[in-house]
Amino acid sequence: MAFSVVRGACAGCAAAFCVAVQAPAQSVLDRPPNLSAGWVGAPGTLHFNFLHRFDVSGPPLRKVTNSPTFLLAYGVRGFALVGAHYATSSDVVPGVPNEWEFFARGAPLAEVRGAPLDLSVQLGYNPAAESADGELALARTAGRARFVAAARAFSDGYGSGDARWAVAGGLVVRVHRYASLAADVGALGDREPGEEVAWGAALQVAIPYTPHTLSLQVTNASTGTLQGSSRGRDRVRFGFEFTVPITLRRYVGGGTAAATEPAGPPAGVPEGGLVRARIRNLAFGPARIEVVAGTTVEWTNEDPVAHTVTADEG
Repeated sequence: MAFSVVRGACAGCAAAFCVAVQAPAQSVLDRPPNLSAGWVGAPGTLHFNFLHRFDVSGPPLRKVTNSPTFLLAYGVRGFALVGAHYATSSDVVPGVPNEWEFFARGAPLAEVRGAPLDLSVQLGYNPAAESADGELALARTAGRARFVAAARAFSDGYGSGDARWAVAGGLVVRVHRYASLAADVGALGDREPGEEVAWGAALQVAIPYTPHTLSLQVTNASTGTLQGSSRGRDRVRFGFEFTVPITLRRYVGGGTAAATEPAGPPAGVPEGGLVRARIRNLAFGPARIEVVAGTTVEWTNEDPVAHTVTADEG
């Protein structure tokens, strides 16, 4: 779909502004099961994610044990996310079956804003372990592949009274506009008896014409918190993650998204030229385009939902 920028009353130049409403990895399609991959959500959006994992004991009982994790977080202007995880049937701390994690995550660098990679920092507190936790994550997109790496630190790892650390890496491959394959692996430093390398694999899909995504997973990690996803156990868990973004900016703030830092205009484009922009992960790239009158601006929508572009005069 192409749109021509027509000559206005000023007879000088015309500007097309594409507001970046989303940082990278908005959907579960772009992140492995046990890594955030720099996901900070959309500003003005309330995110509710339901991660459900379960395992089955051996015969004769074959008991099903469920371990759900609920995420409730809000995307803050400036590429940041604040919220909390709540998990039941957690095995992070012995004798504490319910686990909370309060966190804030920011993305100072993002590919969608012209950076060479995505860089995110998360700080939080896990009351179950009485631990201050943190993560530094890097992600890089190359064609259909997205590579992810993370380093994590816990002031009181798993309620042991000792500081712990972990490293992890993952890969996501887009096999279709609405589907991807993902895998990750991570390990704690100086693993103790009963602790194994954490791993996960998933088939991830977007539900067409909706903002929802679904991940079908298999892993040996338990909850969705930093500590829960860093330690593997001698059991295989199956499950899914379902994302429910609620766009509050549709109902407050005049119905428009807050402007984000522009990526900067490209070099001068001659009249009658063509400028291309893409929409992926609910973000316009580049975030801002300035062209002379008579230039054609072409938007390519790579998202599973419809988008529109409206001039600032309506």
